[in-house]
Amino acid sequence: MRTDRGMQRNYRLASIFWLIIGIFVAISAYRLGLSRYGQPGPGLIFFLASFVLIISSVVDLGGIFFRKSQQGSREFIWAGTRWPRALLVLGALFAYVFLLNILGFILSTFVLMAFLFAVVEPRSWWTTILISLITIMAAYGIFKFWLQVPFPEGLLGF
Repeated sequence: MRTDRGMQRNYRLASIFWLIIGIFVAISAYRLGLSRYGQPGPGLIFFLASFVLIISSVVDLGGIFFRKSQQGSREFIWAGTRWPRALLVLGALFAYVFLLNILGFILSTFVLMAFLFAVVEPRSWWTTILISLITIMAAYGIFKFWLQVPFPEGLLGF
């Protein structure tokens, strides 16, 4: 079994790794361009995502150095994480990215939301379907009609 110091070192190295990745992505996204003529550039979303990654890494790194449990011993940030659920969400997001162009935004997003509400955080089927539909309608309305973002149509044409 690993010592407390060994685990702290591994957590610290992981946080530093993600901090470096975040900085690299931020620089690369900036080179792509953040905006052009008042319109969002191709690097904007990657820059914002890298900013979130950088902030998360810094908070995680700070937590490793400063967090203590009530008993005075060190408590790790990832202690108590429900890894099976985290892996289910990660797998669902990979499947969503893969199926988005095939099934289209509406159908693939409905499947993703239904999966998350039914399997990851179990709810009744009626609640799952209702919340999934409300989420899709809100996202579609905001992005399609208000922001005029084109979505992949998929096999069914919507």
